[in-house]
Amino acid sequence: MRLSLRAQRVCPALLRYDVPVKKILLLPFCLSREAQETAESLAAEEGYVVVVAHSTARALAEVRRHAGPPGSGAPVRIVGVVCDGRAKKVWAGLVLLKARQWGKRLLRRRVRRIELARVAITGGTKSLFGRRQCNVGRNEPDFEGLRRALRGADTFMTA
Repeated sequence: MRLSLRAQRVCPALLRYDVPVKKILLLPFCLSREAQETAESLAAEEGYVVVVAHSTARALAEVRRHAGPPGSGAPVRIVGVVCDGRAKKVWAGLVLLKARQWGKRLLRRRVRRIELARVAITGGTKSLFGRRQCNVGRNEPDFEGLRRALRGADTFMTA
């Protein structure tokens, strides 16, 4: 791998490699089949790997697998399709991720750039816990928002 000129003059914690951004689309299991197929085809056009989240632990393991080896420094862009209720819970995890990245920088460890974008589910549940109002198998993402997010817009957090 070739180091950029800027990275050659800074500390090891800020090393950046000239590698392409790993792109991951994280879909929930509750989308309708047609919506999931449409989202997968849009993701394929933009070069994204699609991960369907049947459980949080398995989804995170898949995201880590596609993101590359730890310490590689390869930047990652994750587009998550979530309902409002799930987004509230995920937000707390993202704050912890941001704190972890800051801690690594303080210790002068190598960190990868992580870009996160969120796309809302039309008619998704607003409840924080449970899926009381979730229409499993009938949900659809906001396709215009999904197109924008897949093209690199609507990034709400960079860690």
